Amino acid sequence: MKNATKPAKLEIVERQNNALQKLNEIAALSDLSPKETLREALIVGKNYFGLEYAIVSHIIGEDYTVDVQSSPPDTLYDGQLFALGSTYCKTTLELDDVLAITDVTKSQYVGHPCHRDFALVSYIGAPVRINSHVYGTINFSSPNPRQLEYDEIDNEFMRLLGRWAGSFLERQSALDELSFAKKRFEMIFENNASGILVVDQNCQIVMANKRFCEIIGYSKDEMIGQVTKFLHNDETSYEALRQTFLTDQNVLHQKLEFVLTRKDHEQIHCEFFGSPIELSEKNIGIIWSILDITTQKDLQCKIEKQAITDYLTDLYNRRYFTGRMEEEIAKTKRNKHAKTSIMMFDLDKFKRVNDTMGHLAGDAVIKKFADIIKNNLRVSDIAGRIGGEEFALILPDTDIKSAAITAERIREEVSNTTVVYEGKFIHFTVSIGLTALSPLDLSADCVFSRADIALYSAKEHGRNNVQIIIPPLEST
Repeated sequence: MKNATKPAKLEIVERQNNALQKLNEIAALSDLSPKETLREALIVGKNYFGLEYAIVSHIIGEDYTVDVQSSPPDTLYDGQLFALGSTYCKTTLELDDVLAITDVTKSQYVGHPCHRDFALVSYIGAPVRINSHVYGTINFSSPNPRQLEYDEIDNEFMRLLGRWAGSFLERQSALDELSFAKKRFEMIFENNASGILVVDQNCQIVMANKRFCEIIGYSKDEMIGQVTKFLHNDETSYEALRQTFLTDQNVLHQKLEFVLTRKDHEQIHCEFFGSPIELSEKNIGIIWSILDITTQKDLQCKIEKQAITDYLTDLYNRRYFTGRMEEEIAKTKRNKHAKTSIMMFDLDKFKRVNDTMGHLAGDAVIKKFADIIKNNLRVSDIAGRIGGEEFALILPDTDIKSAAITAERIREEVSNTTVVYEGKFIHFTVSIGLTALSPLDLSADCVFSRADIALYSAKEHGRNNVQIIIPPLEST
C-alpha cells in the first residue's frame, strides 16, 4: 500500500469535484426511477474509489437487505438478504461514521466474517440516515486490496455520499445538494436538468439556467431584472407564495406545485423546491429548482377521471355517484328545507336489443341515451350510470314538481329518438322513477331503494312513463 503524493492528491480532489458534479446531474434527472438514480450514483462512487461492488443497503434489526446495487454480473441482486453480522456494515453502524479498510488482511478486522465468507478485502462505507434515523449504509468493496490508502479526502467524500443517499431517499432534489454546497453551484448551475431560477428579495430575477428558459419559453435577456409576477397566471396566489417563503422557514425544502405562464401563453404545471440564498450581505433571495410536470398532471387527471367515470358513457360510475349521493343526503340533514330530487332510469326492453342486434348495437343505444341526459343537465346536476342499462340523476335545489318536468322532457326526447346502427333503425323508450331526498334517509341505499320502487311502478304501468314516490318527511 502507498500514500498519495501531493500531485496525486490534487488529482484526487479534481476527481472528487468531477464526481460531485456527476452526482448532482444524476439527482436532477426526472425521467429516472428512484432505483435507477441510486444505481447511477453508485457507479459514480465505484469509479471514484476504484472498487467493483457498490450497495445501498436497508438495515432492520439484524437483517441486511441489498436495496440497490451495482456489481459484476451474477454476483448480487436487488432485494438480496444477508445477516448484518456477516457484513462490514455492522461495524460501520457501530462507528457511526466512515469505515475504511484498505486491506483487511493487514488491519484489525482480519478474520472478519465478510472476508471469511465473501472474500472481500477492501471496503469503504458510511451510514445513511432518513430524518435522523439510520436507514442503512452506502458502501463500496472489492476482493482485492486497494492500491492507495484511504485518506481524509476519501473519508469526507464517503460521508457526503451517505448524506446524498439519505437526502435522495427523503425525496429531496438536486437543490438540496446545492443548498449545503454553494461552492459547487456555479459548476452545475447551467447544466442542471432541472429549471433553476434565482430571485432577490424583491422577486426580481437574478439568474436563470438554460433548462428554465426551455420550460418557460423566454430567453435570459428577457427575464433578468424582471419581477417574476409576469410568469404567474394568478398574481394574488404568487404574492401569497412569495410572502410565505420570505416569512415562514418551515415550508422550505417542501415540494410545492403552481402554474406558470409560458411566453406563448400556454399554462404549465410546475413542481418546485425553494431555498433561501444569500445574494449579498443584506439581500436574501430564493433559489428555485423547477420541473415541468404538465404531462404528469394531465395523466393524473386522466387517471382520476377514469376512476370515477363509466368508460362507455363518460357519466359518473356507480361508486362515485353513490358517494355524491351521500354528500347530498348529509346536506339535506343539515338543512331540512333543502330540496333535492333523484331520478332513476331503465331502458325498456333493452335486452331485446342486445339479443337481436348484438352488444355493439346496445352500446350505441346506451351512449345515445347518455347524450340525452347530458344535454338536459344543469351545471349542478350529477348523472351516473349505475348498471348495465340503469342510470340515475341527482338534481340539487329542485323540488319534485320541477324534477317531474325534467323527467318528462327526457322521456319524451328518448321516445322520439332513433339510433341508426349498421343501417338499421333502433327505437327505444325509458321508464323513470322519481323521488326526493328526505332528512330521514339513512344512506344512499335508502334513496336508491325508494327510487327503484318508483321505477318498478313505471314498468308496471306499461313502461315509457314517469312514476313518483314522495319521501317521508317525518318519522312515524
